[in-house]
Amino acid sequence: MKSYIFDTNIFNHITDDKDIDITPLYKIKCFVTHIQYDEIQQTTDNTRRSRLDKVFFLLPQKEIPTLSAVYGISRYGKAKYGNGELFKKMLESLNKKNKNKPNNRKDILIAETAFANQLTLVTHDIDLYSVMTKCGGASCNLYHLLTTE
Repeated sequence: MKSYIFDTNIFNHITDDKDIDITPLYKIKCFVTHIQYDEIQQTTDNTRRSRLDKVFFLLPQKEIPTLSAVYGISRYGKAKYGNGELFKKMLESLNKKNKNKPNNRKDILIAETAFANQLTLVTHDIDLYSVMTKCGGASCNLYHLLTTE
């Protein structure tokens, strides 16, 4: 059975799309890092944050540490302290594609963790998808996942 990790934008997408049937997601093996939860908690609109929390905790999941640690982002005990080579390579590639978006380091922490744990990254960010597949990792969007599981 394949295992998956969701980019934070997937939780946003599920929250926004009232017609989406997420029942198939209850049958998959899903992992998260503290990054997705932390990004959701940074949502300033209390109502939206509450809805995102509901979706986040509704899906069966197991939390795993990120492969790398980044000062100001990573939480003690929730990140590994690797050599950072894959992180740097992936971050450089993503920065070139999307002109250094502020959340790139968080996205790469998720993608690098997916790659290292042989998880399929589920994202609606085409640039992140491209970086992941270019590095030899597996990636798909939510609709692909829902129609194949």
